[in-house]
Amino acid sequence: MEQTLYSVMLVEDDAEIRERLAAIIFSSDLFQLVYQGEDATGSIAALKRHKPDILLTDLCLSKDESGIDIIQAIDKLNLDTQAMVITGFQDEHLVFSALQAGAKGYLLKHDPEQNILEAINTMLNGGAPISPIIARLMLQKFHRNTPTPKTPETLTERQVKILTYVSQGFSSKEIAEKLSLSYHTVTTHIKNIYAKLQVNSRTEALHEAAKLGILDR
Repeated sequence: MEQTLYSVMLVEDDAEIRERLAAIIFSSDLFQLVYQGEDATGSIAALKRHKPDILLTDLCLSKDESGIDIIQAIDKLNLDTQAMVITGFQDEHLVFSALQAGAKGYLLKHDPEQNILEAINTMLNGGAPISPIIARLMLQKFHRNTPTPKTPETLTERQVKILTYVSQGFSSKEIAEKLSLSYHTVTTHIKNIYAKLQVNSRTEALHEAAKLGILDR
């Protein structure tokens, strides 16, 4: 039984690198290279014509065009083509722009031949292959953008007492009577409890207090 080949479209403006990548594709009995290009305009036309299974593209192409335009064209043309970036650029803006455009993988040109073939197979099987250097870059950006959780402020003895009554189902008016405080004072304490626990309701306050063990003290 004849094996079905995956059609591949390769876009790279550097002729030497394009030849190297083409040789990698030719070395596998799973892929058929149907197009080689160096710019976005001609490649988008080829995309319409060939409807390839796989697009391998650089980002910065000849004529000052971008591989991202080709990736975006896949969605505009309603194709099932899976796109992978193979580039020399490690700029985080380009990485995220390519992934947002629809790229399923992001490799670097100097990655070993076997890594590139394995990455293509991984993508075809539903994975999202990314060069280790790029993965580290993404993690660093994630950690930079992740806010450090605030530690809740300590409640006063009076606030703990009020929160205990809240947990027992007493209203603010009833709590005021039990503690011989004004209604306004109790509601002010409750607002301060919300602020310290970083919550917005009685239910959230009780949930947070339970997590922190405040009512068990």
